[in-house]
Order: sequence, then C-alpha cells, then structure tokens
Amino acid sequence: MELLTWTPILFSKKGFPRDEEGRPFLPGNILREAVNSAVIYYYIKKDKEIENRVKRYLLREKLQIDTVIDRIKQIIFDKYPLLREIQFPERLELKGEVFETKVEIFDLKNWHEVEEFKAEVFKGIVEVPIPSPYLEKLRAAGHSFCEALARMEMSMLGEHPLTERFYKPLLNDMKRWEIPLRVGMWTEVRFRGKLLFFWRVKEVRERLMKELKMDIRPKRVIYLPREKCTAGWCELKI
Repeated sequence: MELLTWTPILFSKKGFPRDEEGRPFLPGNILREAVNSAVIYYYIKKDKEIENRVKRYLLREKLQIDTVIDRIKQIIFDKYPLLREIQFPERLELKGEVFETKVEIFDLKNWHEVEEFKAEVFKGIVEVPIPSPYLEKLRAAGHSFCEALARMEMSMLGEHPLTERFYKPLLNDMKRWEIPLRVGMWTEVRFRGKLLFFWRVKEVRERLMKELKMDIRPKRVIYLPREKCTAGWCELKI
C-alpha cells in the first residue's frame, strides 16, 4: 500500500527525524496515531454501546486528563481487538520531496494567524505495509472521520475564501479516496480530532471544556500559505 500526501505532511517544528545516513523518514507511530484518530471517531459514532461507555467515562466525577485518550482506545479495542493488531514499521521511507516552507498556525474561527515559522514538510508517497484484512475497517473509519473533520473546519471558516478555494474541492475529492487519513502535525490542539464526536453532545462538551479549559474542536490548524492548503490530508491507497 501507499500513503499519498494530497497536502504536505509536517512532522514537527524541528523537522523530520533522520536515519544513520541522514535520510529523513516518517516514524510509524505517526501513522498509527492518524489511524487511531479515525478509529476512535468512527466506533464511538457507529457503536451505541461504545458511545455510552465512553460518555459515562467522560462524565464521571474524577477525570484524569492525561489518560483520556488511552482509556477511550482501551474501551474500543476491548470490543474490537482486531484494530489493536494493526502494526506499522518503526520507520517509513519517504519517496518525494522534503522541503522547508513557511508555516502558519491559523485560527479558523477568528480568521487570524496565531504563529508563523519555517519548517520542513513532505510531499510525495510513503510505502505502508498493511495486511488486506484491515482495509475495509480502515476505509469506513477514514472516510467518517476525515470528512467530518473537513466539514467542521469549513463550517468554522464560514465565508472565508479558503472555504470555496480549498475545503469544498477537498471534500469532493475525498469522497473518491480509498482511505482518507489526517497525518502528522496538523493542529496545535492537544487532543487533535480524537474528541470531535462529543462536540455535538452538550453535557460531554461542557464537561470537557470545563476540565480542559479549552475548545475541544481542533480550531487552530497548520496552514501552508505558499501551498494554499492546510496540512496532513492523505490517502492510503492499494
């Protein structure tokens, strides 16, 4: 399989890690995190029993913020253990271009740049060895999560030019992708999109905002002004 980067991937402000010969690579756990984000959103949305278990957990009196995501993953993997078995190599080779570009942390809601810096990004193809039995499960999860995430970002932008210029074409194209994923550093929000599902559940939303002291929506995203796109939109393809 291959991971196609429809918009560049940013690993960190410090750039990509290098191997012993100085070649940049993508750590496999970054792809694992992208898959987990999609799986968490999809199975909470799809499975009422899991939604209710996660909801009860998030509403309990003592919520340990540092272990929220690990506990939610455990609830999902307990019922769907096959998802836990998806493994990625420690290092994934980058076939394409690693280049430095201007990067902005952009507030979608307020339409302003929060921070600006230069960083390495990657555009190209990453070979990913994933056994075929997992593909159908990832396909539904990837579409559910990434399409919801793109619609959410677009709705916060409202009439901003990026809506027509980038997000509407992105959503149209994404429907034809095999397995959409959001990869790498694409927001500065701590939980990224993993709590996105609960934005629509009033009591959970209010509890999380109270506990976390932050908007749980990933409203500050990585924007690449030269490329005129937000970062990390990828397709896992056979």
